Order: sequence, then C-alpha cells, then structure tokens
Amino acid sequence: MKLLKIESIKVLPYRVFQILGILYVGSFLISIIIIPNIKLEASMVDNQDILNFKSLYIFPEIWKTWAYLAAKSNIFLAIILLFLVGNEYSFNMFRQQVVNGLSRSELLNGKLLVIIGIALANTIIIFIFGLIFGFIYSSGYSFSDVFSNLWMLGIYFIQAVAHMLFALMLAVWLRNKTLAIVVLIIYQVILEPIIRLVVKKYVWTKLGLFFPMRVITRLTPLPDLTLTEFFKTNSDFQDFTVSLPIWANLLLAVGYGTIFYLISRQILRKRNL
Repeated sequence: MKLLKIESIKVLPYRVFQILGILYVGSFLISIIIIPNIKLEASMVDNQDILNFKSLYIFPEIWKTWAYLAAKSNIFLAIILLFLVGNEYSFNMFRQQVVNGLSRSELLNGKLLVIIGIALANTIIIFIFGLIFGFIYSSGYSFSDVFSNLWMLGIYFIQAVAHMLFALMLAVWLRNKTLAIVVLIIYQVILEPIIRLVVKKYVWTKLGLFFPMRVITRLTPLPDLTLTEFFKTNSDFQDFTVSLPIWANLLLAVGYGTIFYLISRQILRKRNL
C-alpha cells in the first residue's frame, strides 16, 4: 500500500501521463465507433464478403475482437511507461527515493504496480465499452453469450503486462526515455521481424514462433473472419496466421515477462542510480 500510494502521487498528476492516457482512450473509442460502419463488399472466398465488421461486435465474438484490437495499441501503453520511468531518471527521482528510505527492490516493485494498474484500467475500459457496443449490435443473445469469451480479456491483461515489462527492462537499461522509445519501436517493428525471417530461412522454420514480441503479440489471435480463412488457405499469407496454441503462448509470455522483470531487477541492483 505504501508503494501504491507513492506511485499514485507521482503518476496521476503527471501531465504527460494524463495527455497520453486521454489520447489513447480517445483514439481507441473513435476506432471502435468507425470500424462497424466500414463497408467492404468485394468477395474473394465462396462469394462471401471478406469482412463483415458488424458481426465482430456481437456477443460472444466481441471479446475476441476487442482483445485483438486493443493488443495493437499495447506499444502505446509501453511508450507511456517509458515516459514515466524515463522521467524519474531525468530528475534523479530514483536516487532521491533511495535516500528517503526505499530499497531498489521496492523501486522496481512500485513500477510493477504501475504496470499492473495501467493494464487493469485498460482491461476494465475494454470490458465496459465491450458491454455497451455488444448490447447495441447484438440481438437474441443469452447470458452465456455475453460472458462466454470473456476470458480473452484476461489473456489481454497478461499480454499488456508482458509488453510493458519489456518496456520497463529497456527503460532501466537505457535510462533515457527517448532512446528507449526508439529502441522499442525499432526492435518490435523492424529488428525482430527481420531476425525471425533469417532464422526461419536458415535455421529452423518454427523457431521464429518463440521470439518474445511474436509470442506476446500472438496471445490475442486474429478474430474469425472470412478473411482469416483466406489467409489460412493462401500460402503467401500463412505466416500471418500460423502460431502456437494460446496456452503455449500464454506460458511463454509469462516466462518472458518474468525474465524481463528479473533482468530489470539485476540491472537496478548493480548499477549506480
């Protein structure tokens, strides 16, 4: 409770955190309002529409859909965390807190509480909006339909935590928010995909499934669409949908998150603040 109080005093009044949080929630809300109104009438599979977006907003499919959509914004949550941690390094707040009596482990656990809080708040927002839009677009649903796929939000929560733990490791290692953000984006968007392609071609095809960002991002799979079946049957796009089972990805994601935390702890323990 002491750590939670300390972190809330630092984080909640932070103007950058407030602005980024509002932008994140606002952009997510705008996107989920626009998506069901998109019309794509071209057909490629058995004369069916490729995308029927409104069908993704009915119970119980909506929880898979929204977990998938929210996962695409996890890099934004990671950037928010990098701002928070980088700001503490910039103003020597870590050092001051140690002088005031906190241990290095408590410093790191405080950031872990921030990560859990951000992931939990985002999961609750998705749940509330999911209920609202699900009731708007669904008809003839039962109580079991409303909650049958709700477990996907739990998967998303773990995914968001693992993603931000990776960002925490970068923040503690690099101690500069701008550099950490650049490294995060380059690694996730460019470097790891290139390494996976090289490994897939020259080492072992399935080894690419075990890279950290691949594991974490594939926790929430592509929703069931006619388009999904098109990808699965088209050899040029098979890598887009091929993945490990969710339970295997979940275990690996928890393992990676634990490793990221332990590395952060080791760096923080041995390096001067």
